[in-house]
Amino acid sequence: MRFTYLFSVILFFVTAAMGTQAEDRVLLDESFSGDTIPEQWKAGGRKKSFSVFEKALRGVASAGDHHGPSIGIPIQGHDLSLDFDFKFAKPGYFLCLIDGDSQFGGQAHLLRFAVTKKQVQLMQDRGDTASKREQKKARDQNGGKRIPPTKQQLADDSFYRIEPLAKHAISVIDGDWHHVKIVLRGNRVMASVDNQIFSGTGTVLDVKKTRLVFLVGQTADIRIDNVRLLNLEKRKQ
Repeated sequence: MRFTYLFSVILFFVTAAMGTQAEDRVLLDESFSGDTIPEQWKAGGRKKSFSVFEKALRGVASAGDHHGPSIGIPIQGHDLSLDFDFKFAKPGYFLCLIDGDSQFGGQAHLLRFAVTKKQVQLMQDRGDTASKREQKKARDQNGGKRIPPTKQQLADDSFYRIEPLAKHAISVIDGDWHHVKIVLRGNRVMASVDNQIFSGTGTVLDVKKTRLVFLVGQTADIRIDNVRLLNLEKRKQ
């Protein structure tokens, strides 16, 4: 049973990685080869946190910046295949987010691919963004300290929460380049870092995707390059 599941995971991932099919659509293919950040990319947070450095996108999180700067680009897709390279010039926290249609209306974060010093992790954001704002307000009034949710709150589908889907122990703070691949089909998501595969299943991911975002935190200095995003059309049976 375990072997069968592992084989299906690998088969799913390898099939998606076999290259662009005739019906797949390239949404993004960016190597940051110019001297400045392409105009479609919009940065948020502390100014001048992102730049093009040595033909790659550079993101720096300053000390005292608790949220961290982000940079994103609009996309239009549903099932996706994302590839990019990254390296830490200075260790910290790195996050790749895919945003899209929220079940409660509007746009929201859907999928998170998080990189820390000892592991990588897939997570999904679930709940109403209005609840997220309310929680932030309560946290600020509590001196910035997180308030644990109650059982009643967690039973409410509109209560905003971040849920882990999968994680993999790996250290990528060696200053070398590492390759990431993320494949989203429906609610299934699979990721690999340097061909080490892990996967999970969400509940809110099978919707239209509208934005790709990178975020840097914990005083990290990171490089991102060769960002390629495909919209995967439904495969013929």
